[in-house]
Amino acid sequence: MKLLNKKKNVIVLVIVSLIMIVLLGEDQLTIVKETELVREVLAQKFPSEAEKRQRIALWVVQHFEGPEPIKTIEVGKFESYGFLGTGGRGVSVRINKKEYNTMSLQLVKDSPNGGFGIHKANEFHFEKQNDKNLKGVEVKLWRSDNG
Repeated sequence: MKLLNKKKNVIVLVIVSLIMIVLLGEDQLTIVKETELVREVLAQKFPSEAEKRQRIALWVVQHFEGPEPIKTIEVGKFESYGFLGTGGRGVSVRINKKEYNTMSLQLVKDSPNGGFGIHKANEFHFEKQNDKNLKGVEVKLWRSDNG
């Protein structure tokens, strides 16, 4: 008797599922489209680490000038300070693979607008030039020896 009831329940469930699929078929496509839209919006609001490194590198190229052209920018890992990031965020950057051309950037919403600190022997000085781009500049992830 129980086996018969289970079979009936399964058959009813399959029929109801098929009816729902037929009735909601077009709505399913809408849900898929909306899901794709949500993914695109999230990708814009929360860029990947590589996109963040590109933004940081562009900011460095547009705000620093030195005796030689910038060929390589190494961007370190994004660090959060304080409890749950309440102390702010920062990132270290090295220009042209030279240890003395390092700087620490304080980030505001993943943009280095909060200030910076540079190594005292740094060859590059602050000079804002918004017309520059990353053409000819290699952007890498900087993996420091101690982290």
